[in-house]
Amino acid sequence: MFPVEPPVVSRYISLLALFGLFLNGPYFLAARDGRAFRAQAYVRMLVDVLLISVGLYFAGGLAAAHFLGVYLIVLIYAGITFSSRACLAATAAATASYVTIVSLQHAGILSAPFELPNATMIATFNLIVLNLAGALTAVLARALRESRQRLRSTYQELERLVEAIPDVIYVVDRAGRLTLWNQKLESVTGRGATVLKGELLTDLLAEDDRPAFRAALDAGFETRPFEVESRLRGADGVLIAYQWTGAALSDEHGRVSGLTGVGRDVTERRRADDILRRRENEMRQLQKIEAIGRLAGGVAHDFNNVLTVVIGRCQLMLSRYQPGDPAYEDLDQIETTAQRAAGLTRQLLAFSRNQDSARQPLDLNATVTSVSEMLARLIGEHIELDVALDPKLDLVTADPSQIEQVIVNFAVNARDAMPNGGRLSIATRNVMLNAAFVAAHPAATAGPHVLLEVADTGSGMDEATLQRVFEPFFTTKAAGKGCGLGLSTVYGIVKQHEGYVAVESAPGRGATFRVYLPRIEAPAVARHDPNGRGPLPGGEETILLVEDEEAVRGLVREILSRLGYRVLMAGDGIEALALSRELGEPIHLLLTDVIMPGMDGRELAERMMVARPDTRILFMSGYADPPIPDDILLEKPVTPDALARKVAEILRQPALAH
Repeated sequence: MFPVEPPVVSRYISLLALFGLFLNGPYFLAARDGRAFRAQAYVRMLVDVLLISVGLYFAGGLAAAHFLGVYLIVLIYAGITFSSRACLAATAAATASYVTIVSLQHAGILSAPFELPNATMIATFNLIVLNLAGALTAVLARALRESRQRLRSTYQELERLVEAIPDVIYVVDRAGRLTLWNQKLESVTGRGATVLKGELLTDLLAEDDRPAFRAALDAGFETRPFEVESRLRGADGVLIAYQWTGAALSDEHGRVSGLTGVGRDVTERRRADDILRRRENEMRQLQKIEAIGRLAGGVAHDFNNVLTVVIGRCQLMLSRYQPGDPAYEDLDQIETTAQRAAGLTRQLLAFSRNQDSARQPLDLNATVTSVSEMLARLIGEHIELDVALDPKLDLVTADPSQIEQVIVNFAVNARDAMPNGGRLSIATRNVMLNAAFVAAHPAATAGPHVLLEVADTGSGMDEATLQRVFEPFFTTKAAGKGCGLGLSTVYGIVKQHEGYVAVESAPGRGATFRVYLPRIEAPAVARHDPNGRGPLPGGEETILLVEDEEAVRGLVREILSRLGYRVLMAGDGIEALALSRELGEPIHLLLTDVIMPGMDGRELAERMMVARPDTRILFMSGYADPPIPDDILLEKPVTPDALARKVAEILRQPALAH
């Protein structure tokens, strides 16, 4: 374009000029990185316009009007790769430069090397086209810039959204290698982007889970969405349970090019499932206990009536003999055996929480100490007994006899698990159950507790046995060696005391039972032996005795009559109400059984309180559902001592209606 001689030199100069112009493209692209680059790009752009203008001048000014299009190179680079403002600035600078050249020619300051026909018209037309092109390029540049901004904003929003998702998001190619992922994968695995790039996703998983995951990927490549659980190896080497989902990615030709999906940490979900499973097991356990408890209650009611007669008659007859008499020894043996039968009945009722307990502030250390001597004889010399008691142990509210029963049941099971000898350890200490413990053991309650821990070195239990260890009538012992009520009794007693019992065991590693009882701050109360013999309190009051069992009714009448009371008898509630209406004298005490045909003891008591508000009420029962308060309940089997003392106690109290 430029009139330089010789032509070869002109061509070289033209090529160098064009090469310099094309280099402006990358330079203008770099101008977006900062203000310093932007300022340099403006200067470079103006220098390019100036150099083109000088070239047009040497090419003839107006005579080179048809070459004005060379300015478009700068406009396009400035507009598209830089900004619309730069495009307008370049257009204005190019127009001003060329107009300046033409003005200098018309003024005679500069001379044109040759003339071009219609040069002014061509120059005017080309300048108009140049400005229109510059304006259009500026508009396109502005639209492109806004589009880039929207695209960048959308990308940033999507990036923030993806990074905010707490799950792993991944994309793999046909070979299963990672091509895209979010920050979660890097933070979990502890691997950077350079390490993860091209890494096989299966290599990040536990070795045992890789075959199943590869099979899931193969299904995904066949355009079948998949879902599989595989453990992801964390940065610390710990395997984390993840649930992986995925679906195929297709290219523009519809071919599967890879897979994308999500990996979700299911550790908390598994923990929640475990807690839910434990709660379901607890619920099933309670349902079984309630069902067996109802059955036991019906049996215990009738059996306690029998035991009441046996024990009561034995004690009445014992009062006629002296120790050393053969008849005395026989009767004493009968009574002892009957008391053991009564204990079995209480054991049957314990796990159903229908047994009334004499709960009081209790020093657990004293209970363990008192039962230790018996345990030594019970477990045998081939088993070592180790007792470790916390001297600063707090008190609990408990029935001493039931806690002894818990310890004995643990000891019996430990003995049977160590036929060749071993060690039985009993320990106590204060513990604090926190929220984490309660979350792992839903049946427990948070707060201060006293721990009773009984451990053995026996054969242990497998997982299947552990799941059923507290079930009523479940036992691993041979026929005739156990009834399966021991640990279910423990469970019921602990629940009745608002505590929690847990067990840990494994085959060949023994078993450890832990009983957690709520701590209290109260002085310990001395125990009272309800079977102690001595002078019995009596009186002259009138007592209405209501009992459907004739043998029990006759025994209780005889005991009360010997104590000086006037006794009126009825076989059921209807008969008792009729007798009450006919009697014009006061009735000081209504002594009634709870479970009777027709009208039960509760309904009878309510009617009596309406008709005779001054009459005191005392119930007799070996099983009451719902339970009756201890202060107005005489537990069966009834003994003369317990009957005499409870009747005297009630008669000294004000009437219930008051």
